[in-house]
Amino acid sequence: MKSSRSATIRLVIVIAVGFMLPSLVQAHAKLEKTQPADGTTVSVPPPQIQLSFDEEVDVKVSKIEVTGPSGKVAVGPARLMGPKSLVAKVTGSMPDAAYTVRWQTAAADDGHVSKGVFKFTLKQAH
Repeated sequence: MKSSRSATIRLVIVIAVGFMLPSLVQAHAKLEKTQPADGTTVSVPPPQIQLSFDEEVDVKVSKIEVTGPSGKVAVGPARLMGPKSLVAKVTGSMPDAAYTVRWQTAAADDGHVSKGVFKFTLKQAH
């Protein structure tokens, strides 16, 4: 009887984990849109960097960093612009160049951290 009971308990645990696994796999906040858009060329320096996600994010662990050919560009702290969007004001100067944006955030419901990178180019009309 004992082995039958422990086998039943193991089966219940396996089934429960099986039901939980898809939600655990999808628990990371997924980047859906950026402004400027990834891979684009813009004609004016962006006043801010905006990131939109598929779920609510936690601003406390969120970071937005912009790097150009001369190093880091000064940006303000990441702040919420709605529950699924982050924004950081660009405060540093940006000459014509290619820029890389590195970001980090976490899903508000479970704290799983997501990170990523996107790029854009600034080419002003002179």
